[in-house]
Formats: sequence, structure tokens, C-alpha cells
Amino acid sequence: MKHALAARLPDQLASRLERAILAGEHRPGERLPPERDWAARLGVSRAALREALGQLAERGLVIRRHGAGTFVSDQPDARRADAWTQLLQRQPLMQADLLEFRDMLEARCAELAAERADESDRARLAACHAAVAAAYAGRDRPAQVRADVAFHRAIADATRNPVFSYLVATLLALLHEHVNLSIADLAPDSDEARALAAQHEALWRRIEARDPAGAAQAARRHIDFVRQRWQRALDDASAR
Repeated sequence: MKHALAARLPDQLASRLERAILAGEHRPGERLPPERDWAARLGVSRAALREALGQLAERGLVIRRHGAGTFVSDQPDARRADAWTQLLQRQPLMQADLLEFRDMLEARCAELAAERADESDRARLAACHAAVAAAYAGRDRPAQVRADVAFHRAIADATRNPVFSYLVATLLALLHEHVNLSIADLAPDSDEARALAAQHEALWRRIEARDPAGAAQAARRHIDFVRQRWQRALDDASAR
């Protein structure tokens, strides 16, 4: 009986650590404690913890770097995100379906974030919004995409619902594509660039003001903007 319980311990640990990561207790990119210290803190053997971390690595939740330690992945279960990306490459018109899904998902995320965000979430959102504003003031497209996606992910994490966090994390590759599309050919001083900046500002301020309805409305306005940009790009491609 003792052997059976010991055999299940790594699975129990993996489940416990997975819940903690999905609940946002460990942030993306965060270095996890050294195995020896963490095992002692958890009251388990290093072997059991190492096996549990191996399971999480297989699921894409953590990354193990030789000589550097174990880190929370920026893209949990990237294989699922890759599957979605490949599907959309084969069926590009499904982008409209994805935008419809994003409208529902991000509006609800914004609503819950406005209701549930604690002080650490609010500080993170403020920092992410400042990074978005700084990025869009320049012309560095990769920096703009990274800042934009990080902002949306911070909103999902502020819902305090690990399912929302996980869904947004697995959609990160697709969000990168949507952000790239929405900012393509935008000059920093253009009306559309200013509109995009205003959308992020409104979304952040409604969450900061703890206004669920206003936050959801701001999120939907932003997705409408992305949808219009996508449709315009599609029309331009068809006209060529």
C-alpha cells in the first residue's frame, strides 16, 4: 500500500503545481525555486518533485534549462496553440470565427478582471498598459506585439479563473497574428494608431475603475477594430 501511495505522489504533485501555475501563483517566465529547497518546503523527496516537474514540462507548462533551473512557460501547452495556427493556415476564413470567440472571451475576461483584480493584478495591468503606450509611441512592431499580447494576458490572469488564463495562453500565437494584423501599416501619428491607443487606455481605465460593464464594452470595441482591420486586409488581398 505504501508503495502504491508513493507511486502516485509525483502525479499528485504535478496536479497541485499545475493548479498553482494556472491560477497565476507563478507568473509566466518566473524561475521556480531550486528543487532541493522546494522539495524540502513541500515535504517531499527531490525525486518525486523532479518527476512531477517532468510531467509539467511534457505538458508545456514549465521549461527546464540545464544549469539555469526550471521556469514557468510563456506559452503553456504550445502544441494546442500550434494546432489552432495550422488549422487557420488551412482555413483562413475561420479568422472571423476566432474573432467572434475572442469577442466573447475577452469581454468576459475584462468584466471579471474589473470585479476581481487584486492589488498585484492592478499593478501588473498598469505596468502592461504603460508598456503598450510606450511601444505604440514608437515604430518597433515586434515590441508593440509583445506589449499588446502581454496586456491581454494580464487581463486574463486578473480574472482569477485559471481556465480563462489557460485559454488565453494557448491562444497567444493566434493573438500575435491578430495584433500584427491590427497594427500593420499603422503610423504612430495616424488616426487609427491613436484610436488603438485609446482602446487600450479605455480598457485599462474601466478595469482600474472596477467597472465590469464598461470594461466588457471597451473590450468589444477593441475586437470590433481588429475585425474591421482583418476584413479590410481580406478585401485588399481579394482585389489583387
